[in-house]
Amino acid sequence: MSIEDKIGYQFKDKTLIKTAMSHTSYANEGKGRTSNERLEFLGDAILELIASDYIFKTYPKMPEGEMTKTRAYAVCEDSLAIVANRFGFSDFLLVGKCENRINEKYRNSILADSVEATIGAIYIDSGLEKAREFILPNIIPQIEDYIAHGGKDYKTRLQEKLQEHGDVKIEYLLIGERGPDHAKIFDVQVKCNGKVLGQGEGRSKKEAEMDAAKNALGVK
Repeated sequence: MSIEDKIGYQFKDKTLIKTAMSHTSYANEGKGRTSNERLEFLGDAILELIASDYIFKTYPKMPEGEMTKTRAYAVCEDSLAIVANRFGFSDFLLVGKCENRINEKYRNSILADSVEATIGAIYIDSGLEKAREFILPNIIPQIEDYIAHGGKDYKTRLQEKLQEHGDVKIEYLLIGERGPDHAKIFDVQVKCNGKVLGQGEGRSKKEAEMDAAKNALGVK
């Protein structure tokens, strides 16, 4: 099954989806290769527009500040990585030898960038409405999840869940760092009373802690 079959969109210009799947590390390893950075730039703007439009129209009483937080959650790196994993993007990405997979998947930043690039590619190929058709089914669950949990992030949710029956000791421990200084990835474990509940990664310690909390909660 091709990536086009996976996402439910057939490109008229097939070079667009290949570019969308081409990470910078891949483009840098060969002459004439184009990375997905420009498509990612475009897709990011389109994603924010569609998400903003949906939130504005669907929740007419939501204050501006809450709309901003809801949108940020729906289009954040972790949320977009969930979308990429849903469609198996790791199987189609063109990535340089310097980038390693973890548990058969690439790091969240690469996955998120590829989703934004795919949005940009769909927009170039067929316009805004087709991009909207791809975006909405993939971000609405994130928006509804955020609202259903009262706008609480994963660390807050985990803390509340663990403290339902009294105080417990929750720790986030940095267990490793990898990658070059300009693209360092941090690995973090979350423990409760000494027991490991989950592990996460991120481009910052805070991002890695949030990913660990998400994994401890079993969020897919």
